Amino acid sequence: MSVSRRPIHGAPLLGLLLLGAATSAHAGAPLDIPVTAPSVVASMQQTHVNLKVTPNEDEKLAFSLALPKSWAYSKKFGPVPSGPLETRGLAFFASSTRPDAPVLAATLTSVPYEIALDGWALASFAREGWQVVSSRWVPGPHGLFFDVTGTRVVKGTEEVRRTSVRADGGNVFSLNALCGRSRWDEAKEIFWAAHMTFELLHEPKEQMETWMKARASGPDFQVAFPASWSAETEPSQGGGSGVHLRLAAGQTLLAYVRVTARPLAKGKPPPALEARKAAALAVMAKAGFTTSGPLQSLTEKNDPRSAAVRGWKGGFLVSGRLGQAEAVARLGFVDDDGLSFTLIGISPPLADDALVALRAQRAFEIARFTAGAPE
Repeated sequence: MSVSRRPIHGAPLLGLLLLGAATSAHAGAPLDIPVTAPSVVASMQQTHVNLKVTPNEDEKLAFSLALPKSWAYSKKFGPVPSGPLETRGLAFFASSTRPDAPVLAATLTSVPYEIALDGWALASFAREGWQVVSSRWVPGPHGLFFDVTGTRVVKGTEEVRRTSVRADGGNVFSLNALCGRSRWDEAKEIFWAAHMTFELLHEPKEQMETWMKARASGPDFQVAFPASWSAETEPSQGGGSGVHLRLAAGQTLLAYVRVTARPLAKGKPPPALEARKAAALAVMAKAGFTTSGPLQSLTEKNDPRSAAVRGWKGGFLVSGRLGQAEAVARLGFVDDDGLSFTLIGISPPLADDALVALRAQRAFEIARFTAGAPE
């Protein structure tokens, strides 16, 4: 790993560290989770340096970030995993050797499938015993990233972790900031400055895997889906057409997304959302899905990417069973290009199979974003 130091320059970048503010509460005590760094900005050009890090001398992994000049960094790592879905360390930075000292670790996880990146980060926190107290997407100066903060107690000591996550094709880069709760207030702005200045030093790839296209007829429409899924068109019947997307392991179906379209009647209002929801539930029941709880509306908070979908009318989540297996269904409704689309996605619950659940969520999101008239 090579590391080079560069001085901090540029008022616009410093200005981006002064936009807005946010706090969150945990266990009755306030945990300030800043989205500004005024104290750091005031002296940044004197106290910080912009580090360029090239792990294993691989320029495809190179990144930079701003850290205090007094912090130490690791130049070498021992044997680390490097296979699919394995997380490996890229660099480690520490303010001191004290057990509760503020530290930063840059890691990389190879994920060769399209997944919901925010869901992956939240699931990772839960798996490692962190209680999430704040999470959101951030439009940073070097691109969009997912920001999540959590706490946990280890051997009687409360720890705080703030992680930012970015994807580059099949690589997920994470910057993990960690310290004892007693050191959080002194480190929180340093952490935020590091997250905001973290930059991959090459043009990241937006898609985690290749997207394929499927086309249905009567009415005609097309939809994109990840290459690790398969697609089958549904013959036109009753004035509608459809596409079935399947994720399978051999002969075992792991997850499923169905997209159907009907023409919107000219001069008439589109079908009511409640009627469309009832029709979708009837289709699911015919396929053997039985609900086991109330429907939960998809909102900007639990479904942030819906805001980018043209013609999005709404959606729902519902738990249930498909045959003897626990399952989760996701419903969505879109009106675009003169067509009324209904999307149904079914997968295992996140707690049962996180990877399949996150791949199913992402396939559903890609389908709803791309469903429309053929090009």
